[in-house]
This record gives sequence, C-alpha cells and structure tokens, in this order.
Amino acid sequence: MPARAVIYARQSLDRSGDGAAVERQIEDCQALADRRHWTVVERLTDNDASASGGKPRPGYQRLLKLMRAGGVDAVVVWHLDRLTRRLIDLEEIISICEATGVRLATVTGDVDLSTDTGQLMARILASVARAEVQRKGIRQRRANEQRAQAGQMGWTRRPFGYAREDGRIVVVDDEARGLERAAEMVLAGDTLAACCRMLDQAGLTATTGKPWVVTSLRRALLNPRYSGRVTYNGDEVTKDGMGVSGQWPIILPAETQQRLAEKLRDVSRRVQQGTDLKFLLSGSAICGRCGSVMFASPMGVKGKRWQVYRCMKTKRAQGCYLARRQDLVDEVVEAVVLARLSQPDAASLFAEDEDVPALRVECAELRGRRDDLASLLADGLLSASVVRERSQELTAKISALEDRISQALGDSPLTALTAAEDVHSAWMTLGMRERKQVIDTLMTVTILPAGRGARFSPEQVRIEWRTA
Repeated sequence: MPARAVIYARQSLDRSGDGAAVERQIEDCQALADRRHWTVVERLTDNDASASGGKPRPGYQRLLKLMRAGGVDAVVVWHLDRLTRRLIDLEEIISICEATGVRLATVTGDVDLSTDTGQLMARILASVARAEVQRKGIRQRRANEQRAQAGQMGWTRRPFGYAREDGRIVVVDDEARGLERAAEMVLAGDTLAACCRMLDQAGLTATTGKPWVVTSLRRALLNPRYSGRVTYNGDEVTKDGMGVSGQWPIILPAETQQRLAEKLRDVSRRVQQGTDLKFLLSGSAICGRCGSVMFASPMGVKGKRWQVYRCMKTKRAQGCYLARRQDLVDEVVEAVVLARLSQPDAASLFAEDEDVPALRVECAELRGRRDDLASLLADGLLSASVVRERSQELTAKISALEDRISQALGDSPLTALTAAEDVHSAWMTLGMRERKQVIDTLMTVTILPAGRGARFSPEQVRIEWRTA
C-alpha cells in the first residue's frame, strides 16, 4: 500500500500577493512524492507567514494534528526551514516522529528524524536558519536607521494622514483636516475625548480601522512626524546634534505641535498620563484580602505577558500578592455598569445634593498634603516607596472629589450616559478617563481572593453601589 504523504509549503513574505513561491514549492514536493510513489492526501500551505515569530500558522497546526492522529506516513517539504526555524518547534516535530514513525522528506535532501544522526543534522539546520533570521533582523534594522538618517519615512502600518502614491508620500486630505481640527480643539481647551468624538462623527477611524481613543489621539498629536521631523522606534532622529527633516509634506506646523506638547503635557490637566488613564480600575480597585488599593501592572509567565490589577503591597516583605487579569475584571465591571445605566431609573443613582465649596476646600487640603510629601522625602523623614504609596492614595482621593464636583455642576459623562438612547454606543465614545470617572462615581470595586490556580470568575469581583 503506498505511503500517505502530506505536502507542506510556506513563505514568510508574499510581496506580490499571488503565492507564486508557495506554488513552486508544492510542485517540487509533488514531484518528489511521485518519484517515491507516495499518495499525497493533503497539501497544506501558510502563505505570508513567518516560522520564526511563534505566531499561529493554520497549515502547520493542521499538519501536527494529522501527524499525531496517525493520518499520515510521510511529510514532504521543500527545505527544513520551510517547516520550522525554531528549535522548540523542531523538538516537537522530532517527538511526534519518534512516537508515530512519520518520515520527513525534503526536496533538498532527506533528514531522517528516526536516527540520532538525522536529529543532530536537523538541529544544526534549524540553528543555522535561526542565526540567519537574527542576521537578517540586524541588517533590516541598520537599513531602517540609514533611511531614517536620510530623512525617509518608514512604516509597517500606514500612518493616519499619509499614504504612498507612485513611491511618493502624499497627504490624505480628509484625515489631515481631521488631525488639524483636533489640534485646534485641544489648543482651544477641548478634551481629547471630545476630539475623538469629532473624528468618529466625521467617519475618520485610526488606520487600524478602530475608533480613536484618547491615548492613541494624544500619541498622534505629539508625533514629530506630522511636523516633518523623522522618528525611528518612537524617538526623534538627530544628526550632528540636529533633528533630521523628513522628505514628506507637513500637516501640523512645528509651532502648533510645540503648543500641543505644552498643553497635553501640562500636569494641571485633568486627563492624567499615567496608569490611571490607561486602565479602568487602576488606583481605585480594592484588594479583597488586605484592603489596599490595586494598580495595573504587567505580569508574565513562560513567555506570556498580560496586564493585571495587583495589590499595592505585592512587593513588600509581608505582601498579600493578590492579582487578577485586568481585561477580565474590566469586562465584568463594564457589563454591570452598562446594564444598570440602561435601566429607566438610572438617573436616581447620582441624584444627590453636594456642597461644592466644601469639596473644593477638601481638594485643596489634599493637594497640600501631597505637596508636603516631597519635603518629607528630601529631609529623609520618609522613604521613596512610602512617599510614592501615599501620593497615589491622595491622588485617588483628589480625583474622586473632582468627579463629585463635576457631577454636581452637571458636566459629568455620567449625565450624558443616562440621557443616551444607546448607552453602549455612548460608552464606547468615552475616553478612559471619562469611563473611570463614571466607575468611581457610581461604585466601589473589590477584587476578591481565590484559591491558588483557580480560574477567574465574575464572582471574584464585588461591586458596591455608592448611592441607592
């Protein structure tokens, strides 16, 4: 009975989009299978997919599934580096071949993974391929740096406001006008959230296809690219101590961008540029084990990284080490808020009288206490870690008081949400700072401890409404 074979072909970058390189590999692999009198039961491809980055490859995953299930006797590839460029992937393939007896054949020469010599040769080839990937990366980075020094704009994703035509960088008129309008609004005192809504109403999305948010718009307005200055890896490129001028049209004059920088980086602006702005509950969520405030921070295990809300006592000698995935917690809280604000009596949640002058006096007192921390640190009376902790606590209290003042004066986003016909759509137009203001006004969120290794569940998030 003829051996059952699967052909696998891959190329990293398909510049033409026609998959010609993959087709050539398949033709050569089919010819090899025909010479061996093997029956090709399936042809799998991953076009425009790298084998060195660790990203999922559908064709490759299908191949491994067939091998494990015993549905194939041989795998045919053009070269071993078409199958994998990572030693970790090669070890997985070797393990499967040893367990199932699957043979690996290449157009450029067989590698017998059933023998020690064959496995050694495969590991050498994989190491050589990996080294070539690293050398290629170094060459590409150096070429990118050289282009930046020459004033050329490089991008992996088209920047908002620009496009390429016949090798030249040109301005996209409607996007440029939107960016200019956003800059005018910020300089006139409008919030970034209002600018995002303006862009959304004009039908202008970011080049990712997603609506603008406060953080991405702020980053765009501060990007030196729009005033004709070259950047590389986020930093402005200099030559002989001077900034390099770009070879493309300017959208925002340098003077305008300088004024924007002064405005957006002003510490007195209510839209703060820290973790409190980036994450919904950072600085306000309460640890259910020790009662401390929790903050967003990165966490990584076995090469995976994600954001968590972590107890502020985590790094102390007697810390409680409570942490929960930030995105999962946010999902629960947002679902509860939107469900409640969609009810007919939502306005009753914040219908209360406030003594605004008294709240302002309390804010001023807290700011004074926060300013005094710097003197205590300078005098050596408090450590830097204690000063940082107390400053964060005071900042959270000041923010909550400012939200109450805004609510009493009628300019809170909560008012707009309760009046909206579609609460979910209205919520999506808000910036993170405004969403956080709504959450802090309405509720207290406590993240409860769970057993070691326990999966996340909504019951681990306790929500207590501030008003009835």
